[in-house]
Amino acid sequence: MDPKGRPRSLRASDIWAFLVFLTITEGGGALMGILSAGGFSGEWFKNLVKPSWNPPSWLFGPVWTTLYFLMAVAAFRVWRKVGFAMPLGSFFVQLALNFAWVPIFAVCHELLFAFVEIALLDVAIIVCIVMFSQVDRLAAALMIPYLLWSLFASLLNFTLWRLNPTTVGLYCASQFGDHGYHGYQTAVPLPIEL
Repeated sequence: MDPKGRPRSLRASDIWAFLVFLTITEGGGALMGILSAGGFSGEWFKNLVKPSWNPPSWLFGPVWTTLYFLMAVAAFRVWRKVGFAMPLGSFFVQLALNFAWVPIFAVCHELLFAFVEIALLDVAIIVCIVMFSQVDRLAAALMIPYLLWSLFASLLNFTLWRLNPTTVGLYCASQFGDHGYHGYQTAVPLPIEL
């Protein structure tokens, strides 16, 4: 913003900054996809009982590419107005939680821990949207499709955990053996039917 409160015109440094945000979001997402590709294409994921409303696997790539682009634009807009202040701190916290979910779910096969982690991610996204809205309403609005997708993914993660109560992840298998965790995982009665 200039001293009169008008948005300043784009400079070459702004273009570079946007490319950095884009590289962080798209590149980080791509890296997580590469590192966990076996988890989503392997036998473990194929053998999970899935709800009828589980999206087809081809949908995830285009959706995440679009969401990461919108996130980069939102972060860039906030950066242009306030620099690396607290709103961008909240952005990077939620982004780290976003990237952390992938190995917990797809590599370690921890359905319950992944659900807890994605619930924290949902809260972090909401905090980020609130903080962005105080700086740039369009930036906050650009984060809403991401929040909606994350909430949908949370419900899907929860449903997968409930439909696959005997699935043992790597951490729990190492801590409880192949049998000790099953009782814990199915001991949580829930009032809803899936």
